[in-house]
Amino acid sequence: MATNLKVTELDFDQIKTNLKNFLKTQSEFNDYDFDGSGMSVLLDVLAYNTHYNAMNAHFSLNEAFLDSAQIRGNVVTRAKLLGYIPRSILSARATVNIVVNVAGESGTIPTTLTLSRGTKLNTLVDGEEFQFVVLDNHTATISNNTFTFSDIAIAEGTFKTLKYRVDNDIENQKFQISDKDGDTSTLRVRVQDNEESTAFDIYTQFESLKNVNSETKVYYLQENSNEYFEIYFGDGVTGFKPINNNIVTLDYIFTNGKDANNASTFTMVDNVGRFSNVAVTTVIAAAGGVDPETTESIRFNAPLTFTSQNRAVTSDDYSAIIKKSFTNIDSISTWGGEDNDPPDYGKAYIAIKPLTSTILTTAEKDEIKDTILKG
Repeated sequence: MATNLKVTELDFDQIKTNLKNFLKTQSEFNDYDFDGSGMSVLLDVLAYNTHYNAMNAHFSLNEAFLDSAQIRGNVVTRAKLLGYIPRSILSARATVNIVVNVAGESGTIPTTLTLSRGTKLNTLVDGEEFQFVVLDNHTATISNNTFTFSDIAIAEGTFKTLKYRVDNDIENQKFQISDKDGDTSTLRVRVQDNEESTAFDIYTQFESLKNVNSETKVYYLQENSNEYFEIYFGDGVTGFKPINNNIVTLDYIFTNGKDANNASTFTMVDNVGRFSNVAVTTVIAAAGGVDPETTESIRFNAPLTFTSQNRAVTSDDYSAIIKKSFTNIDSISTWGGEDNDPPDYGKAYIAIKPLTSTILTTAEKDEIKDTILKG
């Protein structure tokens, strides 16, 4: 009588009891001792097999949904379907002024001097040494025997460069960043025709379909199942597709994240050009270094970002967009001007309590207004 076999139990002992009760109802097993060693072992095997299958089905179904998935790779995949890219580790950043004094230098003094991307500086935080690097090239003109580089952005970490060859015989070829502590906000993607070519095309990260066509030089960023970030290019319709044997160059900073926050005194390691008499003054101390986004943070933020659809209409939209791109947030509150006291119609208000200080700096406020929310 198959109706006596219950199929809704998940507990091992209950499954075994159900099997035993079912067999007891069969005339073929009237005289069997179901607690005997031989039959008990067979029932154990059947119960274990049923239990394993039930648990596998349970886990598999849980992993199919963002709210219940436990494996990070599955959470990331579900978030990707909502258009959400997890945040990588971010390096601590500071702003400095660099003055190069060339008085007394021999030889011809140039009229302009370039501070190269990757120029190194050192600092100490709680007795531990950290390296900072200049993020972009800067040029200064000589004045009174000095070259002054003002408001230079530096970040903690070390630049790393990877080169890949494009092979379009590989379907959906991906190019992986080889460090889990790589800061994707510093990632620069360049493509050249071949190894001998000296000209590069610089690709920008895909943000939206607006103005993207078959010739647009964009790359797509994602986190893979091994928790490494990787990039890939368009298919020739939505974004330009590099051709065979093109060389892809990725350079980025790998960093210690939050460990270098609050660094405030920097010294030059490298010369600027051929000059070594360099003074560094701090404009803004290091801040903003954070660990990679956690699985729970992805689970929480992905639906909010999807709801906002990358638009800033409601107050919640502002909160979602800022959280996606700005990391120095302990808590945030946003509201419309109509809810302000007194009312201020047509405006949005944003209040942020930062992680690394008591108030946001002017530069951080400008970044939110002029970069993150622009457009």
